[in-house]
Amino acid sequence: MKGIRIISVLKLAVILFFKMTQAQQMPDFRGQVFPSNHALNMPVDNLPVHPNSANIIKSIGSDVAIHPDFGTVYDDEGTLRPMGIPFNVVGSNQPLVPIIWDLYGDESDPGPWPVPENPFIETVFDWRDQTPGDRHMLIIDTIANILYETGNVYKDSEGNWHGGCGAVFDLNSNNLRPETWTSADAAGLPIFPLLIRFDEVERALTSDGVIHHAIRFTVRKTRKEYIWPARHYASSSTNPDYPPMGLRFRLKADVDISQFSPRAQVILRTMKKYGFIVADNGSNWYFQGTHDDRWNDDEINTLKNIYGRDFEAVDISPWINSPGFNPNSAAVPSLVDIPVFSSEKKMLIECRLYQNFPNPFKDNTVICYELPAYDHVMVRIFDILGNEIAVLVNEKQEAGQYSVKWNGLNAGGQKMTKGLYIYQLQTISGFNIIKRMLFMP
Repeated sequence: MKGIRIISVLKLAVILFFKMTQAQQMPDFRGQVFPSNHALNMPVDNLPVHPNSANIIKSIGSDVAIHPDFGTVYDDEGTLRPMGIPFNVVGSNQPLVPIIWDLYGDESDPGPWPVPENPFIETVFDWRDQTPGDRHMLIIDTIANILYETGNVYKDSEGNWHGGCGAVFDLNSNNLRPETWTSADAAGLPIFPLLIRFDEVERALTSDGVIHHAIRFTVRKTRKEYIWPARHYASSSTNPDYPPMGLRFRLKADVDISQFSPRAQVILRTMKKYGFIVADNGSNWYFQGTHDDRWNDDEINTLKNIYGRDFEAVDISPWINSPGFNPNSAAVPSLVDIPVFSSEKKMLIECRLYQNFPNPFKDNTVICYELPAYDHVMVRIFDILGNEIAVLVNEKQEAGQYSVKWNGLNAGGQKMTKGLYIYQLQTISGFNIIKRMLFMP
């Protein structure tokens, strides 16, 4: 008995050692994760139920419990293993390093990327660990507010970083990836903005009780189709009962969540208001959060008392059929980006400067703006240090809509480098609007 007790104590010590040395506490992130009118940040509790909702739910599993794919778990050897997807935070001083795309180079945003020296990678404690898996690596430049995401990450014997596909997202923009392009997710969507983070759950407890974005989840069988704002499919099936990539779901309004803990209620209220979105192929009803040692595993596991039958698929056609819908923008046009008119004069009462498109861009990009009245207008480009790069417009213009194209590869004879740039709309009447764009030749 004494020997058994000693072994048990030693095993406990080993487990505690792993928990103390290998836990990953993600930083609290307070930066903007896409504009509030981005489709992933818009509530779906007021949209109609999808006409094929019952069959789609049945194909995923009506009696299958939802599964929180984050927290921690002990393997058969008693070793603590992380679940969830970690992320890396860097600044503008992070050195850029080359990265090689092994699977979808023609659908990837090129390097170099700001990869930290010892990055957090999903499913491994140490980047030198060659354990197979999704191995997602998420990097956020908190100064430029740019998100870099890839999967199947490893470092070869020569010190080169490799990934399956690389996607760069401007977190201040509503621009989507090019049509049919994948990302680190099969749906062509970003991962980080759809993860449940511990810090946002904590903030919700003292505010309005919800997280203000959709939550990514996986299903085993999807359809050969994607719906906005997704950009890519990963199936050969045309079965109409299988969900397409990008389909939204929500927890039914009448599901009683009063017996759950306050943190769990935040997550469940979010499922009711902002819902799930099909982001990748995988186990049915698995939804993701960041790996963070602050999660309480017992608390998280209570969410498994919710089942597929408690959800309904959502019909987003009211968004898509709204006037001004742009399939290349994630903005919901029925609520935003519609010119503000005076009820008396029926005219635009302020200047509008829109996000350039495409963004990030490799050569040409287009900047659009609107004027409420005759004015002298200047549209200029600056680098991140405030140096003027180009003057695109410097003239008097009538009220109306305008667009101007800029070629970053031929900017007045200057050799442009990859990175963040500023564009400014300024008028004599006093309007001064600034936005950011990412040049990735």
